[in-house]
Amino acid sequence: MKNMLFMMVLFCVSSLAGQARNVNANSFDDSLRSEADKLLTEWMDAFLAYQYTCSDSALDGGVLCPACARMHGRIGDAVLPLMYLAEKTGNQKYLLGAKRLMAWMENVHRPDGSWMNDVHVSDWNGTTVFAAIALYEALHYHGHLLDDSTHHHWKQRLVEAGEFMMNNPFIYSRRREGMRNMNVNYSASATYALYAIGEMCNRPEFKKEAGEIARGLKEYFTANDCFLYGEGPNIASETPNGCRPVDLLYNVEESLPNMAYYAVMANDMELFSLVERSMETHLEFMLPDGAWDNSWGTRSFKWTYWGGRTSDGFMGGYYLMAAARHPECLEAIRRNIRLLSKATHGGLLYGGMHYFASGVSPCIHHTFGHAKALASFLELPPVKMTSLEKLPRDSVYGVKHFKDIRTWLLSQGDWRATFTGYDAEYKVKGTHPMGGALSLLWHAQAGPIFAATMNQYKLIEAPNMQDNVRKYLMGGTPRVELTQDGVAYSNLDDLNTDITCFIENGFCRFNVNSHLVNINQQSPKQGEVLVEVNYAFSEQGVSISVERCNDSAYLVLPVIASPKEEVRISTREASIKKNKGILYITCEAGYIDVAPTDSDGRIFNPVPGFSFVPLRIIPESIGKKIQINICLLYTSPSPRDRG
Repeated sequence: MKNMLFMMVLFCVSSLAGQARNVNANSFDDSLRSEADKLLTEWMDAFLAYQYTCSDSALDGGVLCPACARMHGRIGDAVLPLMYLAEKTGNQKYLLGAKRLMAWMENVHRPDGSWMNDVHVSDWNGTTVFAAIALYEALHYHGHLLDDSTHHHWKQRLVEAGEFMMNNPFIYSRRREGMRNMNVNYSASATYALYAIGEMCNRPEFKKEAGEIARGLKEYFTANDCFLYGEGPNIASETPNGCRPVDLLYNVEESLPNMAYYAVMANDMELFSLVERSMETHLEFMLPDGAWDNSWGTRSFKWTYWGGRTSDGFMGGYYLMAAARHPECLEAIRRNIRLLSKATHGGLLYGGMHYFASGVSPCIHHTFGHAKALASFLELPPVKMTSLEKLPRDSVYGVKHFKDIRTWLLSQGDWRATFTGYDAEYKVKGTHPMGGALSLLWHAQAGPIFAATMNQYKLIEAPNMQDNVRKYLMGGTPRVELTQDGVAYSNLDDLNTDITCFIENGFCRFNVNSHLVNINQQSPKQGEVLVEVNYAFSEQGVSISVERCNDSAYLVLPVIASPKEEVRISTREASIKKNKGILYITCEAGYIDVAPTDSDGRIFNPVPGFSFVPLRIIPESIGKKIQINICLLYTSPSPRDRG
């Protein structure tokens, strides 16, 4: 059966091996491709509008980012979508744009065969693997459009990139005894890059090395849930809570798709089976609106709700899964494309759902990175599937526990929630919440209500993140907090939290016993501060209570609200008018205060790109209980009622 399945996948993705592509799809797949083509064209037309024309070779052909006011070193990844459109439309502007773009890339090309991530900002060159994949696919599918001189030069650069990867196992191999860990997305992607270049350029040693890297990667899937791990430094052992360094977005948008491509090309059924199971696990975290829930991942500092700031996109890899036996993956791609469209303004993809409404410029990295992913998916032959499938999180299933990341997904009525005590830290502390956090709350009519941010916003990867351009900034994760001498102490950084989950009388309850600590696990000057927080979820809504709110602590509730949404606040109630309902937050114990905001009445956080109303629930006196209730009053029928 496995052999039959794999042969089906091999047939469906035969273009990877150079066979002819069927350009005709039907039904659902045809509609999906049409939507993708439309969005891709919109993106690349806008991208070309920012391409610079100048007599200076340091500038000519480069693309000026409207947010960062510089030319990103990875803009060469756009060679694939430009070449795809050149062939599809016959319009020479795309071919010319691609050739001028690759000519500019000579500015970031190094003698060792690599490309730098940025000009005069960062000399990091590990991203060569992603540039090589884009260039390989551009040549593989569309190289016949090029003149001989250009074709030869691009192919030579591809060979040089392969040699760089071969010569730098520190970046790309998983077998590095005694060496500091490198994030797994590089080695995972190197399997496909090296094998593909080896196949195209007749370099069998490249293919052999790809196989060695792949064998090492098979050890990097967690025991219970099959998460790919390695996005962080501590890989030798589990955390005290049994966790490994996992980042959802880098897995779904780079590592897993590229390993799937490799597995198909190399006929590695063992790896393909692992990747298939891992993709199924990761798909559990897609929200019904097509967003990726990375509210807990080690590298969620680059989470943008619709995907990752500088990762590529999941479409191609999950399209392979659809070709196998997972038609639900087509639905996942469709929903995500529609969400990406909603975040697109003036032809550019903005870094979150509220960037545009909050007056924050779009980094062009989002556009060309996800354009590359869309094109890679569109290059694959149609799967010709017509059925619409539900996604895992569409179902009302109660609670699912993912032991390997100490995270629970909840689905009750129209409510979806993520609750986490994930304690695998990245190289920099505070990149994601820990300590029994409600890292995401979502409603079918209201959309996202809470979404985790970094505990403290920092430019951890300054070239790949946007600085805050507004006056006020605060964390967006619900938390118990006290501030002392300008230092915040909360449950979000606590590595010593007890979490109990149980079902009782139609409620799903979480009991959290935690400590208020700063980002370095230090207690306030008065000593250890214990907090008990209880969460109760039902079909009607959410209740949060803090049993003994001591030492001037309070409950922080940053509620997602676009500047365009109507907000009303009193000491006992806050309401936000959403698309098809009114969200109510009422105080049973304590009173509502609002932290300082910008002129639009909001605090904007670049990651994951939402504006918040920064509510604080203050106890009536020290030691008194806090209790709030969250519900939604429908102004139109619930989807469940309509069904």
